[in-house]
Amino acid sequence: PWPDRAATPASAPALPPNQPDQRQGPGGPGSQKDVVHAVDEVKRLLGEGRITQAVDILGSILPAAAAKHGEHSPVVRSLRKQYAATLMDDGQYRRALPELRRLADERAAESGQADPHSLQFRYEAAQCLEQLGEPAAALAEYRALLPYYENRYASDDRERPLEIRRRIGHLLLALGDRPAAHDTLARLLLDAERMHGVGHPFPAEIRRTLQWLGQVRG
Repeated sequence: PWPDRAATPASAPALPPNQPDQRQGPGGPGSQKDVVHAVDEVKRLLGEGRITQAVDILGSILPAAAAKHGEHSPVVRSLRKQYAATLMDDGQYRRALPELRRLADERAAESGQADPHSLQFRYEAAQCLEQLGEPAAALAEYRALLPYYENRYASDDRERPLEIRRRIGHLLLALGDRPAAHDTLARLLLDAERMHGVGHPFPAEIRRTLQWLGQVRG
């Protein structure tokens, strides 16, 4: 999700030496030229696997781009989405979390709580909470998300609800609520087998967890 590059203008005639270029508008941090340059540099760094450096560039250009184009402009939103995604790729979940929440809130304010993009940002925020060792907060977020994904009018993703339920089961287990974890995973196993078949890796993993809990036989 990169900001679109403007069409390249035709080459202009060279200027005499020491004469300032009056054709260019005001630049400075956050100008379209700076944003395009930053995007190109980030792409290069990501291609080289230098994720942390890419994060630093995105983080440095965002405030200036917001001042230039506006907080809710398409350019800034695109940069913010890439910033959050790159932070997650770099394992910087604490920094990614507020960015994802902000993106989710903005989309929900514009298009409603069931907006697919808002739900995706919230799902990624819940993953951040898991990685940050906050199982209760992650559990609450997944439980709040689940009804939207189970509503076929709001989402046509049939696998995401099963994955959320699996995460809920494991979080309940992490919080020490073994009966609730077993109940969640046992019901999930039936639905997963209906969708994927008995031999699929997803229900097989759930079955192993239930066996580990000592609540099922065979």
